[in-house]
Amino acid sequence: MSISSTRFFQSNSELFSRLSSELKTLQTEAGTGKATLKLSESLGDVSKLNAGEEKASEINQYMQNAKRVQRDLEGLDLAFERLQNLTIRLQELSVESANDVMLPEERARFALEANMIKSEIIDVANSRDSFGNTLFGGIAGETDPFEISKEGTVTYVGSHLNKSLKVTPGLHVKQNYAGSGVFSGVAGETGQINFFEVIDDLIDSLSLDLNSDVSSNIFNNTNRATLKFMSSGAEVQTAFELVVDGYKISINENVYGNDFTAIAEQINQHRVQTGITASFTGDNQLVLQGTADNVVISGLKQSNDHGNISKLRIFDQQTGELQQELSAKRFNNAEINTQITDVFEHFASLRAEVGASSRRAQEAETAQQDILISLEESMSDIRDADLAQVLTKIEFLMTQKEAAQATFTRLTGRSLFDLLG
Repeated sequence: MSISSTRFFQSNSELFSRLSSELKTLQTEAGTGKATLKLSESLGDVSKLNAGEEKASEINQYMQNAKRVQRDLEGLDLAFERLQNLTIRLQELSVESANDVMLPEERARFALEANMIKSEIIDVANSRDSFGNTLFGGIAGETDPFEISKEGTVTYVGSHLNKSLKVTPGLHVKQNYAGSGVFSGVAGETGQINFFEVIDDLIDSLSLDLNSDVSSNIFNNTNRATLKFMSSGAEVQTAFELVVDGYKISINENVYGNDFTAIAEQINQHRVQTGITASFTGDNQLVLQGTADNVVISGLKQSNDHGNISKLRIFDQQTGELQQELSAKRFNNAEINTQITDVFEHFASLRAEVGASSRRAQEAETAQQDILISLEESMSDIRDADLAQVLTKIEFLMTQKEAAQATFTRLTGRSLFDLLG
């Protein structure tokens, strides 16, 4: 009969279980090379490892953002390249059509090509990236940012805010552009330029005489002339230059409800120098009369003139016959060429900005990669097991387990007679 107790068996069972569990853990560490971290034993290392993994996740997101931005900027660069090429062709059309001996049929062909270029530019303006988001719609999403009416007027309906992504904790890089700033808010020598309106002006100018923005002598063989303006509507700012025998008067007045009296008064302020007077006779008409020999009008501008071509008609006061029609300054070939050049330079500047943004995104990605490598090395130091120490512990635990098993076998194999001797 052997000597034993329930408590004796339970204690040894718990010991063997603990030793087996520790051996299994150490053998896993030896096989994988990774340390098993326990809160009870390695609270500091566990905390550092959790913080490192969280930081690594954040860095990976920055790197993904940087790659996404670079793809988007590649699309923008191609779009601006295409816009530059189309702008160059428009400039060529404008220069080639500036020929006063060109036949109407030839000018019509130029107008047709300009309309086709306008359609291509709208196509670029509404282009999208690989995810279906517009390149020039800002944060508006997938809706086409530019709409064209039946009359050919182009309207921007996108957002005025650019999209951007965070590529480092302190750096955001643009993903796209708001079309209002790309196509409508171009800064030029003549003020803010709407590119689509410039194209429309070029098309309309092809149906006008080249010098229709500068009148000939309106006092030729007479000393009176009638100026008939287009309707002002509720309000319009009207500006032009009146040159009387070399004396220049710059007119710039707000006209309300087709009452052009203010313009007549401004002309009359220079009566002593010019020898001519002006009077408003109703029906949008001013009558000029005096002793001047040469009177020329140029540089006509009206704040609501888009959509109309002929703005000022000049009649012979005596015969009532139409002498000439004066179109707005914006139809002048030199004016159009200047604006197209300004637009091209604007696109070139934006394209350079795209290149700089792409470079910043690449540098940010490289920097984040370096940080991630350093962070992974630090976390590896925590995760990696000390194999020499692990193998020593395994050998010690195996010896301990064998000794415990031998002791247990020897004790459980003795009987009461062995004890009694």
